[in-house]
Amino acid sequence: MKRQLDLFGVRRPARVCFFDLRGGKTGAKFSAYTPKAMLFFAEKHAVPIVSDPADLASFDVVLFSLLCFRDFYRVARVAHHKRPGQEWIAGGNACVTPTGIAWIMDYVWIGDCRDSFARILAGERDVAGLLDTRHPDRPIRYVDEDIDPEPLSGSEIEMSKGCPRRCLFCIHPWRHRYQEAPQEKVEAFIHGVKGKGIGLGSNSSDDVSYYGAVADLLTATGKTDMVVSNAVQGLTEAVVSQRRREMLLGVEGMSERLRWIVNKPIPRDVLREKVDLCLRHGRQIRTVYQINLPGEEARDFDELEADVRYFQRTHAKGSWAVPFIPNQPSAHTPFQWVVPRYSVAMSDRVMAFRKSLFGSNKTGVAFYVPAPLGPAKWFAQVVAEWIAITPAVADAVERLERLPRMDVPGMVAALDSLGVTLPRAFLHRDADTVFPWSNILTTGDDPDKWRRFERMQRKLASDRYLGVPAATTEAA
Repeated sequence: MKRQLDLFGVRRPARVCFFDLRGGKTGAKFSAYTPKAMLFFAEKHAVPIVSDPADLASFDVVLFSLLCFRDFYRVARVAHHKRPGQEWIAGGNACVTPTGIAWIMDYVWIGDCRDSFARILAGERDVAGLLDTRHPDRPIRYVDEDIDPEPLSGSEIEMSKGCPRRCLFCIHPWRHRYQEAPQEKVEAFIHGVKGKGIGLGSNSSDDVSYYGAVADLLTATGKTDMVVSNAVQGLTEAVVSQRRREMLLGVEGMSERLRWIVNKPIPRDVLREKVDLCLRHGRQIRTVYQINLPGEEARDFDELEADVRYFQRTHAKGSWAVPFIPNQPSAHTPFQWVVPRYSVAMSDRVMAFRKSLFGSNKTGVAFYVPAPLGPAKWFAQVVAEWIAITPAVADAVERLERLPRMDVPGMVAALDSLGVTLPRAFLHRDADTVFPWSNILTTGDDPDKWRRFERMQRKLASDRYLGVPAATTEAA
């Protein structure tokens, strides 16, 4: 363990803690949003977790697990609690674009850290994947460790890692190489779990080569896979028949045309077939859609709405959540060259759709349509990739939420008037664009990403897809 000098010149082990930015709920030690990785490492390495910023003064090293860009703003709110000589280290999914937090962190972990976490606790800092923020532009490779064949907890194991698909907007296939845990390990784990609920971690269980056998084993043992992320095309009777409360289907594009453009070509008839399968088995469905995708038009929403109305008529019961997520072009993907946009008109249409469904399903499928993320909160997420989220920036961005709703140029201008000038976040991007994350090297190489982006641009210039005119829309 790294040793520190106290006031009397005596060397002692460094005092290390995790800080839970989400805080625990009243009566509970942790919130439902406390990162699982934090809980895993804290238990395995006996590192305490604190959630009160006042307690940070007792520690020499403070560790953070950051799940999303909103966490960058949470860091800004506790930055004044950092004392001189104290070391702050951040890791987690959001740290693949560390610009927003590098100003306050001493080190940022880029990628997986299971194999090196003990070395970091011991005071080593010359570790692959650990970005020294004194040199934030130094090239560093994302650490992509081999899949962990050991259980993450008593009821959860990682079944696969990465993704074999190449959706243009998603970071998973571009950050990790695709791997599967040994089948015998997963099956032995299932046999050993005493409870019925099991977490088989994967981005899409249906892509796992042996998941059919796993599904049969779960059925035979009376157990349920509680991790419910599925590829639509891979849904089968065996998968759906398991006693799951909810089936999460990443559809993303509102129409077949849009799905083809972003390289997630789910045919409309297949989507209808799989939704029908889930409803017949009494499963709750959650189909995630993105708005603000490149090439998006009103006809794309028309197709989605027609499909929803179809299932309203054809099914007497069921539960179907339809969340809409404004697209935020992700770093390290072919979408990093897409200029972010927010369509207020499309958001209004989602809200009108939501209102039309409310109370209309007393005898049929019960639909739930959450309100989409508003433009100011979406804007805050985009900004966090490009500039340091200091307390002053956090205050300026949050003030936007109190302004009348406006388009992206209006929000950029408002932020500029508050003393925060953005770089190229909302300007045209090309093959030579240098991003704040360009020094971070991931599994997917940039030339291939750029080629796929160009291919998408050619699709956008065409009005034909899969041999069918894009204007073709089935009547409701």
